Amino acid sequence: MKRNLLYVAIFFLTHFVQAQYNPDAPWMKSLKQSKKTLSKSIDSPVTFNEIVNAFNTFWKDKNANKKGSGHKPFKRWENHWKNFVKEDGTLPTSRELWDVWTSTQQYKQSSLNADLSNWQPIGPTDFTNTGSWSSGIGRINAIIVDPNDSNTYYAGAPAGGIWKSTNLGASWTPLSDDLPQIGVSGIAIDYSDSDTIYIATGDDDNGDTFSVGVMKSTDGGTTWNTTGLSAITSEQLLMNDIYIHPSNSNILWVATSRGVYKTIDAGVNWSNINGTQNLNIKDIKLKPGDPDTIYAVTTNTFYVSTDAGETFTNSGFGTGLPLSSNRLVIDVTPDNNNVIYVLSSASDDSFQGLYKSTDSGVTFIEMNATVPATKTEYPDYNDDLFDHSTQAWFDMALAVSETDENEIYVGVLNIWKSTNGGDNFEEVNEWHQPSTASYSHADIHLLRFYNGALFAGTDGGFYRTVNGGTNFTDLTAGMQIGQFYRLSVSEESSEKMIGGLQDNGGYAYNNNNTWLNYYGADGMDTAINPDDSNLMYGFIQYGSGLYGSANGGNSRNLVIDAPADEVDEGNSDQGGNWVTPLMMNRDGNLYAAYSSLYELCGGYWSGISSNFGSNNNIDVLEIDEVNPDNIFIALNNNLHKSSDKGSSFTNVETFPSNITSIEVNNNTNNIVYVTTSGPTGGVYKSIDGGLTFSNITGSLPNITKNIIKHQNLHSQNPLFLGTSLGVYRYDDSVGDWETFENNLPNVSVTDLEININDGNITAATYGRGVWQTTIPTETISDEISLEALSDVHEVVACGSPSSAKALVKNRGTNTVSSITINYSLNGNSNNTIWNGSLPPNSSIFIDIPSMVLSGRGLQELKVNATTSGDTFPSNNELITSFYSNESGLLNVVNEFESTSDELVTFDDNSTCTGYWERGEPTGTLLNMTQSGTNVYGTNLSGAHGNNLKSYLVSKCYDLSILTNPLLKFYMAFDLELNYDIMYVEYSINNGLNWQILGAANDVNWYNSSTLPGSNCYNCPGAQWTGTDSTMKEYSYNLSALNNETNIIFRFVFHSDEFTTNEGVIIDDFSIEGTLSSTETPLQSVVYVYPNPSHNLFSISVKQINSFNLNVTDITGKTIMQKYHVKNTNGSYKLDMSGYASGIYFLNINSEIGTATKKLLLK
Repeated sequence: MKRNLLYVAIFFLTHFVQAQYNPDAPWMKSLKQSKKTLSKSIDSPVTFNEIVNAFNTFWKDKNANKKGSGHKPFKRWENHWKNFVKEDGTLPTSRELWDVWTSTQQYKQSSLNADLSNWQPIGPTDFTNTGSWSSGIGRINAIIVDPNDSNTYYAGAPAGGIWKSTNLGASWTPLSDDLPQIGVSGIAIDYSDSDTIYIATGDDDNGDTFSVGVMKSTDGGTTWNTTGLSAITSEQLLMNDIYIHPSNSNILWVATSRGVYKTIDAGVNWSNINGTQNLNIKDIKLKPGDPDTIYAVTTNTFYVSTDAGETFTNSGFGTGLPLSSNRLVIDVTPDNNNVIYVLSSASDDSFQGLYKSTDSGVTFIEMNATVPATKTEYPDYNDDLFDHSTQAWFDMALAVSETDENEIYVGVLNIWKSTNGGDNFEEVNEWHQPSTASYSHADIHLLRFYNGALFAGTDGGFYRTVNGGTNFTDLTAGMQIGQFYRLSVSEESSEKMIGGLQDNGGYAYNNNNTWLNYYGADGMDTAINPDDSNLMYGFIQYGSGLYGSANGGNSRNLVIDAPADEVDEGNSDQGGNWVTPLMMNRDGNLYAAYSSLYELCGGYWSGISSNFGSNNNIDVLEIDEVNPDNIFIALNNNLHKSSDKGSSFTNVETFPSNITSIEVNNNTNNIVYVTTSGPTGGVYKSIDGGLTFSNITGSLPNITKNIIKHQNLHSQNPLFLGTSLGVYRYDDSVGDWETFENNLPNVSVTDLEININDGNITAATYGRGVWQTTIPTETISDEISLEALSDVHEVVACGSPSSAKALVKNRGTNTVSSITINYSLNGNSNNTIWNGSLPPNSSIFIDIPSMVLSGRGLQELKVNATTSGDTFPSNNELITSFYSNESGLLNVVNEFESTSDELVTFDDNSTCTGYWERGEPTGTLLNMTQSGTNVYGTNLSGAHGNNLKSYLVSKCYDLSILTNPLLKFYMAFDLELNYDIMYVEYSINNGLNWQILGAANDVNWYNSSTLPGSNCYNCPGAQWTGTDSTMKEYSYNLSALNNETNIIFRFVFHSDEFTTNEGVIIDDFSIEGTLSSTETPLQSVVYVYPNPSHNLFSISVKQINSFNLNVTDITGKTIMQKYHVKNTNGSYKLDMSGYASGIYFLNINSEIGTATKKLLLK
């Protein structure tokens, strides 16, 4: 029976470590307990889904959103390893992963064509903090100083390898890019020969990388070899500290998840030490001055060896330590080699206690570990040494000074210091204060003293203090160890990009070799506006927050929460998937995929599609570059397609495993590519828009396929595949995959971006930052592209035709002599032809003739450019949207009671319907009107949204026919003082430029003159803010603008990112004054265009149903007369063919008066 129980214990430990996750996480312990029956366990190794389900069950009634809860580390692991799940539901073993790496090396040797890649590191290796609350670059697990050269440091990253500095951390060199995996959790340097280095591989804290045992270098890290403890001989071990005997460098010990291993022949052979076999050893230390004495701890037991690690025992040691705990760490000091400190976490991984032994571990006493009173800024974080964290299974560190046994440092979230042996502690730093001198990133994995200096390895990097924590120096600069989830590259240049890093937020790269860390948390999916590469957007985890920058990451000026319908705080549902898909289409519209598809409308998310289910978040999002009406999404292994911009979706295909990536061919959008998960997952191609697929996996090794991208403007349709081990290339001429990875480390590639303008492909990696290489391009004889549309205003003049310019580029080698521009406005089509000489690689703006607008509201302009022999017509079309307006009647009060009273509304950087709405106000404070039942308001029934800049635009007015013009309206408002504001602007050039109307000291106008520098958020220096919930009349004298014949006003509502009140309501808007004796109200709403004309004039008459007209010549003779003209669509065509060139006068009569316009007939 005992033998069977031992077998069960060994089986469980083996299979739980095989699951590639820290077995001490509390849900792993629950899962282990639930599976603990011999009959069940023999046939059922732990599956990926079992781990995920155990995690979800554990967190069901807990607050996962609290900093340091322990929730996020698992979600990072789940996101990384979900693509590795095998067909039987388990994860591959380290032996299987090693075999995959071996097969990739063989595959590389068998490639028929030369690998033309030349990957170069882009960073980040350093950064400027422009808005992050927790800045850093990447996680560090291990740090050691060369025992023979105090200027030489080594650092180990969980997915970024081992790095070496020979100048006290001023610069760094990677040493392990050619290894089959590059996670490092322990480093040892030979005391007698610094060229001999050992590393304990893998990530022992969170399983970001698997372990291939202990590896050894004898040439200072230039080359590496396996030892007797390898992926083959030590399958599925997690490893941490490794030590060399100080007087016999052939003897080493390494702590693993299955006990302490020892070698006496410099790594050739290893033995699993008696007394620790199959124990999860969490920490190990040598007694100073007595290397025969070794201390080791499991999660809850203290062990000692007194025979140089031949045997370990807990008998007679550890009295006074807790009877149960979930993790122990230890440290010793040469100041008193009998002293041992043990830091313990409780069963829920919260702080349990600090314990001290003065008799080499025989007995321990608990120290008081008193901390100061709770701080008010983060009241939950500061009243114990763990800052109320419950993730000690993931990170927990302890260090004792080499020269003072009473100087102790503890780290979990922040670093704490005691100078009296642990009785009292003071906080050294705060994880959310990156501008302070003592700052270090949160999540402390390592604290260790070398040569009087304290070193810290954290989730953000490598830190050192030489003055007891008063100042910490960040030594990470030079290490490229960022774990990127996603990346976006500007269409303008591949030197502009933005990416999201694990626990280190959003990074922007902006043409000057500088990375800007402009927001914190876990940076996720990102997007860059195709028309303005300074407009950048990035998600944090779950899509719970969108962070925008309008200046390329130099600051963050937008924060938008997840849609309210996607958040359930009671169930810790913060939004979408851990990595919530974010994508911008070619027209600059930003989409996010939660359980529904959303579009960003200024400062809020607007739902587009129906909901796919509360537990069915969208996994992948792809928008067709050729036709943005086509949108593909993936939910698990199901591919869905929309042909109406996401309003409705159809399930078009189901794959054998979950979909990891979707790509629409940029040349021919009937071709669609899909990659699927698992080592045997495939690459698939459709040639009918996604209705059917063929398998093009070819002879690829059994690597996971993360991302696929298509290179446009190439007849052979090159594809690039980012995998768990590098990048592969495919094209139609070869018909199979070839390696594309020269100089690229053996690391998982999580995203790829191609910039065809400069011929570069950029790769985001999970552990080695960003890399870039040129790609083979194709010479094309005849090729043009429509690059942009310009001179299309936000709001255009009332009744005037719209004009625009098309920017066309010659991408071919032949000179272009003729270009046809086909254009349509709201379905009314026309064309113009340009003739001239456009040399290769040159661009030209081509004028698009004036087009008649169709009333007030959103207009859609579609433009297509063609030339003879054009090779790729897919990049020849652009669509843009803008708003048109109409003329307003003077001396008429707009009471907003009917649809004819509606105004144009829109939000900043958005073509969505504006946030202002017309209707009945029913708020708590704002519930009145001045007349009738309707007003315009920012929210008619409650609080307004955050992060809004929304416009309510008046009709257009001719002030030149008024004397003493006055703008009048009634308003009530409830705004957060100095944070949410409202003001009025005007434009006299069709909405191209806007100016603030008036100043705060004007009579009956603004109530605030505060500027942004005086703590007034976004304030221009003249605004309404605060609360005045009584409907009052406001007026402004427009005499200074009396000469303007076409002026537009707009109300600007601007809210910040936090507190919301009820906002603003407006009623009874008017432009009043005395009409000059020669002008009538009708005169201001009649427009004629084009004028002059060869024969046909368009007459725009707004806001009346019919009219009479007559045309007279210069002598006053009537030459044409028409009665009861129907004002269809607000426009009438006047044909003057056959009349002599000259000046004529158009006279219009209606029920509201008469108007006269001069006509010039060519």
